[in-house]
Amino acid sequence: MASPGIFFGRLHLVFLHLPIGFLVLAGVLAVLSYRQKSKQYQPAIHLAVLAGACAAALSAACGWLLAQEGGYDEVLLQRHQWLGFSAAALATATWLLRHTRWHFAALAVTLAAITLAGHFGGALTHGEGYLTGALLPSKKNEATGASSDTNTTVYQAFIQPLLEKKCVNCHNPNKKKGELLLDTREGLLAGGKHGPVLVPGKPDSSELYRRILLPAHDEDRMPPKGKQPLSREEIALVRQWIELGADFSTPAGALQPLEKTAGQAVLFPPVQVKRAEPDALDLLRKNHISVMALGQDVPWLSVSVAGKKDLDAARFGLLKKVKEQVIHLDCSHSNVDDRLLALLRELPHLTRLNLSNTAVTDAGLKQLSGLQFIEYLNITNTAAGDGSVETLSALPALHTLFTWKSGLSAAGLQQLQARKPSLLLATGAASDTSTTPLQLRPPKILYARNIFEDTVQVMLDFPFKSVELFYTLDQASPTTQSYRYKGEPLVLDQSATLRAIAARDGWQNSPPVQASFVKRKWTPRSAVLAAPPSPKYPGDGAASLTDGKIGEVYTAKTFIAYEGQHLTAVLDFGEAIDFHRLSVHYAENNGSWVFAPHGLRVETSGDGKNWAPCIRSQYPVPEGMQETRAGILTEAAPASVKTRYLKVTVQSLLKNPKWHPGAGQKCWVFVDEILVE
Repeated sequence: MASPGIFFGRLHLVFLHLPIGFLVLAGVLAVLSYRQKSKQYQPAIHLAVLAGACAAALSAACGWLLAQEGGYDEVLLQRHQWLGFSAAALATATWLLRHTRWHFAALAVTLAAITLAGHFGGALTHGEGYLTGALLPSKKNEATGASSDTNTTVYQAFIQPLLEKKCVNCHNPNKKKGELLLDTREGLLAGGKHGPVLVPGKPDSSELYRRILLPAHDEDRMPPKGKQPLSREEIALVRQWIELGADFSTPAGALQPLEKTAGQAVLFPPVQVKRAEPDALDLLRKNHISVMALGQDVPWLSVSVAGKKDLDAARFGLLKKVKEQVIHLDCSHSNVDDRLLALLRELPHLTRLNLSNTAVTDAGLKQLSGLQFIEYLNITNTAAGDGSVETLSALPALHTLFTWKSGLSAAGLQQLQARKPSLLLATGAASDTSTTPLQLRPPKILYARNIFEDTVQVMLDFPFKSVELFYTLDQASPTTQSYRYKGEPLVLDQSATLRAIAARDGWQNSPPVQASFVKRKWTPRSAVLAAPPSPKYPGDGAASLTDGKIGEVYTAKTFIAYEGQHLTAVLDFGEAIDFHRLSVHYAENNGSWVFAPHGLRVETSGDGKNWAPCIRSQYPVPEGMQETRAGILTEAAPASVKTRYLKVTVQSLLKNPKWHPGAGQKCWVFVDEILVE
């Protein structure tokens, strides 16, 4: 969370023009007064100087706070800062000397000081020579503009002008944001405080490329929100240069025109589609499938089932509901096989597919033959071999292929390269797909409470700063494609399950850790169960559903449980409330015959006798073993309802499904809190 000091510091950009305007006005009036030998302007001059002095002091104070953020050239910053302080002091002195013969001389000195302060301020934000550079010819501009010169490199002709236009304002010797310089090749190669920004040949592992792809609301997106982003063509240029090795000596001729580049990576498919329906996205998330939008103003989605071992045809088939919008799909380390891979025929716009460490074979890869936009494919550590050469070479847009530890032989790779000369083959250990026996420990989730009425702040902690933390808030399994934790508290204002992992190149990702946070506005005065819970898991009876205590495993004493029957509770609030949302916190462990709720029903009543239906939701029967976890079901009422009583029925699956080792036997439903908004 940003500090108040940073907020007021950034107001410097608002206030800095005020003293300039007031003092310049005073100077103009002083000149008129001198030329006309008149004192009629004196009151206005004195008022303008006073306003300028106050504005200069306010601007200087905010500027000092802004300087504490760092990232600026120290020499220029000191000049600008002390000239700003001096201008404020001189303006004050000018006003104090308003009735003396030194008044006009003091005003002239003040104007000179504020002019110099403004000059150095412009140099801080736009680079040294920003003002004078417009009056002098720039040899560098002449050189970089000559893209037709046969001796010009890709960097000189395309990348350097692009960086100067979009990035150098914040990454120059005078304003070194993130300790990163982008005005020289040396700065690019040196990287910033987070390490290198270029990984030659691997744009997706390069921080420079990754950040320009982030959605506009992400704090890491470059250029930041409010500044002109890179166009699709400019993004494609950066990607192509990195794929060519990020070599500063590569001739410009090696970079073919984007519209003529066969097999060139594309940012988005060149088709028009509508945004996915919110209900479809909610269904995916309820089934623990991670889905993220690739931007605020685009319909395209990135989906991840990485690490999931419980996928089946029904669950994987849910992707059909967003088949037009999915372009990135990560199936790495999952149980996806040839049978499930056949469902990818339903995703016509897929551009990136990660199948590393799965059971797919040559037969499964044949299912990709109709996908015309796939430009990135990862088959690391799979059984796919030389039998897939025909399939892979026929993919028209395929541009990057990871094959490390796959079944492809040297001869097969040679044959594939001969058929697709432009194909970039990664046959060695890729940093984002390699495995190692060393696994990171999970991060810690820090919070004061997990039942809240307004908002709650949550932090993630790990002992080593070089390890990155990633999290989800939709109960999906977190991956390195999920939201990255930036070190500041997460402020939650809705019920959510936070799941997080630790990740670092060269290490296995940590096991996920999770905590549930549930929002409650109304606390029932009493709760009554229609039937008592099982004597094996009685908890505190009905009080367990309203005591504000939740657990993360089904063995926690906070839960009450029912075997082979539904849970029904009547909540009495003592007076009418405005009801619009209900959440249920539950536990799941299929191996112990504990399943997530199969449905949720809510009825309302003003007298506790006559009931009106309000919420009716049904959830699919799982087709395979689900992960052990706790979770939240949240359902909104169709409209806000005035009611005193709520009858809540948490429906059980009643019996273990057919695939379960205990098929047909009674199963359990575990609940420890019902929360009402």
